[in-house]
Amino acid sequence: MSDSRIAELRETANEAVVAGMYSDLAEGNGEAVLATLSPQIRWTVTAGLPYGGTYVGPDAVASNVFARFTTEWVDFAVIPDELFGVRDVVLALGHYVGQRRETGKAMRARFVHVWRMEGRVPVEFETIADTHTMVAAMS
Repeated sequence: MSDSRIAELRETANEAVVAGMYSDLAEGNGEAVLATLSPQIRWTVTAGLPYGGTYVGPDAVASNVFARFTTEWVDFAVIPDELFGVRDVVLALGHYVGQRRETGKAMRARFVHVWRMEGRVPVEFETIADTHTMVAAMS
C-alpha cells in the first residue's frame, strides 16, 4: 500500500473518531467522549472565557469544562458543521448554542476546534471561539 493511501486512511479514521465524539456529545454521552481521550489529553479552552486555560487529563476536562456546560447553561450544544482531516490533525468548524442559566440570555457562537491525534486517539484539543458572544450571554 502506498504512503499516500496509508495517510488517507489515517485521516479518514481520525475524522471518524472526532465525528463519533461529537455524536456522543449530541446524545448527552460525555462519558464516552472522555473515554475516547488520551489519559494525558491537553485540553485548551479560549483564554477569553472564565474557564479558559489548559486542562490535562480526562478528569480535569470533566470537572473544569464539561461540568460547567451542564451547570451554567441550559440546552448547551456543540454543533460541528464541517470536519477537515490533515494527517494527524482534525479541524472542526461549528457553533455553540445555549442559554445562560444566570442571565437567561441565549447565545450562538462560532468555533474552530483543533484535534491533534496519535494512533486515532485525541492527545490535544484547542477551541478557538467567539468569546465576545459567549461572555455577552454571561453578563
